[in-house]
Amino acid sequence: MVKANSATFVGNILRIKSVKKEDRGTYYCVADNGVSKGDRRNVNLEVEFAPVITVPRPRLGQALQYDMDLECHIEAYPPPAIVWLKDDIQLSNNQHYSISHFATADEYSDSTLRVITIEKRQYGDYICKAVNKLGEADARVNLFETPIPVCPPACGQAYFDGAEHLAGTLFATIGFLAALLYIR
Repeated sequence: MVKANSATFVGNILRIKSVKKEDRGTYYCVADNGVSKGDRRNVNLEVEFAPVITVPRPRLGQALQYDMDLECHIEAYPPPAIVWLKDDIQLSNNQHYSISHFATADEYSDSTLRVITIEKRQYGDYICKAVNKLGEADARVNLFETPIPVCPPACGQAYFDGAEHLAGTLFATIGFLAALLYIR
C-alpha cells in the first residue's frame, strides 16, 4: 500500500498506529508479480476528528453605519454545525446580520458573519462555534469602532461621497491658504 505523494510500504498489510487527521487521504495498493502488468486499487481513509477553528483576523475595526465581515475557518470531520454568538445569544440572518457557510472540502468549511450597518451595540466580541459528534471548538473575533470606514467591505457610494466631500473641502482650504500667501 502506498499513500499518494508519500513513501512506499512493501507488504500485504498496512497498519497505521495512533491514527491522526493527517493520515487521512487516498492510499494505493499495487500488486505486481513481475510477469504481467500489475494492478492497482485505491482506498480512501477517512479520519474523524473534532473541530479546529482558525480566525484570520481576530480584531477588526469599522466605522458606525458601515458593514464588516467576520470570518472563521473550520477543519472537522464529520462536517460540523457552525453558529455565531454575541453576548451568549445565537445570531441568525436578519436586518442586522448575514451568515454564510461554504464547504471548501469534506473537512474544511469557511463561515462569514456580515455585521450590517453597524450600530454602537454591535461592537464587541463575537464567537464562531463549531460542533460535531467528536467535540466542539470556538474562536473569538473582536469588532471595534473606528473613526473612518474600512474598505472592503465599506466601499459603497456613501463612502465615496464622503471622500469626494472631504477632497473638495481639502482643495478649498488649500486654495484659501494659497490666496492668503499671495496677498502677503
